[in-house]
Amino acid sequence: MKKIFIVGLSFFCLTMVSASCKEKGGVKMGSKNSEPVLAKINNKEITLTEFNDRLKEVPQLAQKESLSLETKKGLLDNLVVRELLYQDALKTGIDKEKDTAFLVEEMKMRVVVDRYFKKEIDDKVKVTEDDVKTFYKEHPEEAKTPDEVRASHILLKTKEEAEMIKKKLKEGSKFEDLAKKYSLDHGSKETGGDLGLFSKGMMVPEFEEAAFKLKVGEVSDIVQTQFGFHIIKIKERKEGKIKNYDEVKKDLENSLINKKRKDRFDTLVAELKAKGKITINEDLLKGDGTKTPSDDKPVEK
Repeated sequence: MKKIFIVGLSFFCLTMVSASCKEKGGVKMGSKNSEPVLAKINNKEITLTEFNDRLKEVPQLAQKESLSLETKKGLLDNLVVRELLYQDALKTGIDKEKDTAFLVEEMKMRVVVDRYFKKEIDDKVKVTEDDVKTFYKEHPEEAKTPDEVRASHILLKTKEEAEMIKKKLKEGSKFEDLAKKYSLDHGSKETGGDLGLFSKGMMVPEFEEAAFKLKVGEVSDIVQTQFGFHIIKIKERKEGKIKNYDEVKKDLENSLINKKRKDRFDTLVAELKAKGKITINEDLLKGDGTKTPSDDKPVEK
């Protein structure tokens, strides 16, 4: 029952969005083609074909299994309720209000642009097996696991405390012992400051930069971050390895598709800008919003 409710709610939301982009009258209706009429709401009809088209809008998660009769009845009821609400809303004249008209036009623009994007970019971007293999050979870094380091650190509150720890290290004190005694990082101090293996992007920039510059066994200078003052020691370095083709084939294919989509999008935008006549009033952008369009001359792009 819970599953039916979730699917039905998603379906209801989808059909509500679709309705905002259609002509008056709610669900696209009509029996001109003598199609079987599944339901009739006042003077509006829902054909079986239209209902099946709506089912395609249900999220893929809900479409992994065939829909039961009970679920279909629930989805049909959502369409009926949506149509009743729409018809009653029209009686109030809400569709003629300025804000409503603006939102409908905005939604229409989004749908049209989305469909255009699919037609001009998604449908025209193709990636073959040879493309992926060539990409694999020419961009080995894309198939490489990230480099990693294993570091320990001692976190102190002040620079003076950090300098004191540096002095103790020079005098022969063990890094692990000092971490257990003085570090403010309670998550690592009991293991001698050990943070385990990590790759770039997992630590704050200042800490990461210092750690990846060190060799195994080296101890850093004092490193300041938003958390305080650190002294870092590298225990292990693990260089990334190139994965075999089969391991990364799908990831590389997606990466190549995204790259081609971006290139296609950039080219399309450049072409449209070159053909279009665009004027921008830059002075209005710089102003406080009190000027009228006639106060400044627009700049033609």
